Amino acid sequence: MADIRVLLVSASPLARAGMEGLLREIPEARLIGAGGLAEAASLAGQLLPDVALIDVGMGEPEDLDAIARLSAAQPGLPIVALGGQPSAAGQALGFGASALLPASVDPGTLRAALQAAIIGLVSIPRQDLALVLPAEPEEVERNAAAPVETLTSRELEVLQLMARGLTNRQIGQRLKISEHTVKFHAASVLGKLSARSRAEAVARAIGLGWILV
Repeated sequence: MADIRVLLVSASPLARAGMEGLLREIPEARLIGAGGLAEAASLAGQLLPDVALIDVGMGEPEDLDAIARLSAAQPGLPIVALGGQPSAAGQALGFGASALLPASVDPGTLRAALQAAIIGLVSIPRQDLALVLPAEPEEVERNAAAPVETLTSRELEVLQLMARGLTNRQIGQRLKISEHTVKFHAASVLGKLSARSRAEAVARAIGLGWILV
């Protein structure tokens, strides 16, 4: 098995030390750098890791926003987040993470999540699926009775890039369309999915099987 080149990111030196100890229990994991949130994007650009392992503390909005900032600065970089509450999984995925795992995660689970992130897959603990996908039969029945309006091919492209954490400007550059046009498509996506935020739109799209983050 090839080495997994990992960049550790945390505002807390103590948390970084704990994450480093966890990585030492994964034979394939090779730590290539570690730093705080402010320097994460610069380190990722210099070191070119296979995946970033980021500490999101208690999972407060400003903590989760660190995922979005790193994803926007380094589009396509796989990100695995540690910490927070399971209820924040949808938002973490929407901001660009491939997984949100508890800080107490075991090495085997973290190893699987890192490997999955590298090949473009999302990891969600089975017990947390209900927090991302509809679980109650009556909710499923309501969704079946009121199907979501189909997205256009362009809207799906915008949604996929939103899921990777790209900004409107970056999406426009990637698709060679204006930022204004991106905003129009993003608003249409949120409207069709009855979502109040990008994170909610991404979570619903994942539940519908429309995108893979």
